[in-house]
Amino acid sequence: MTITLKWFPPSWIQIKTGDSIIYIDPAYLRTYFTRYPHKIEFSKWPDPIDGLPEKLEKADIILITHDHADHCKKVTFERLRKENTLVIGPKRCADKLGSDLRVVEPGEVIFFGEIHITATHAYNTRDGSSTHKVHHKGNGVGYLITAGGRTVYHAGDTDFIPEMKQIGPIDKQSARCGS
Repeated sequence: MTITLKWFPPSWIQIKTGDSIIYIDPAYLRTYFTRYPHKIEFSKWPDPIDGLPEKLEKADIILITHDHADHCKKVTFERLRKENTLVIGPKRCADKLGSDLRVVEPGEVIFFGEIHITATHAYNTRDGSSTHKVHHKGNGVGYLITAGGRTVYHAGDTDFIPEMKQIGPIDKQSARCGS
């Protein structure tokens, strides 16, 4: 099975695997898409900034790593979801996304057909290389996404943390990035 990844700055990822569309941290912020030739802007400041980097398929799964505006934005999430889209994220995202969110904690595994999603720890450490120590342990997650016998790791906003040693094998060539 081919897994295709597409990156939208600063942290939004689209994953296509088989018949499924997965988005991680979809959050349209105009600042990051000023030079995108195919962007679609629905509203601008002072209204809630609403847009898409390009015409995108609706999601089967939306994964949110944490509650910061560049990762968790209700208006973007609403543009990409279908009635039965599975939306997963940590508890701190519930205030922004509402009751449609399935709250997940590190270590929890969720199944969606043939896709297995495992939440992992994601946080900043005192000694890590991150410049801003704003991601505290227990507030955010990363994800291991397994489909078609291949595993992709989205670390979330994190430093190198001890829990990464227990993640297990990740397919280094399991995905190809699209433009």
